[in-house]
Amino acid sequence: MDYWGTPTSSTIPAMHGKDERELKRQRRKQSNRESARRSRLRKQAECDELAQRAEVLNQENASLRAELSRIKSEYEEIRSENASIKERLGEIPRNE
Repeated sequence: MDYWGTPTSSTIPAMHGKDERELKRQRRKQSNRESARRSRLRKQAECDELAQRAEVLNQENASLRAELSRIKSEYEEIRSENASIKERLGEIPRNE
């Protein structure tokens, strides 16, 4: 300290260095918080997107199952009709 009680230049940088380090630490903590927040938001958006995609796929699956059931039913009707026609053809005498 000088005669007037003010700190000398040699003590100012040391205090300034501590403040600067604390400021950098606070900035880094804030940056990390923001990064974590962005990461959570990104994960939430991805989760929402996957849930929406799952819903679309479930609807498509239900639609395909209904179509498959309809086609199987139609197949059985045609098969039955075909067997009936074959049976009737077997009863008709052939002219040879």
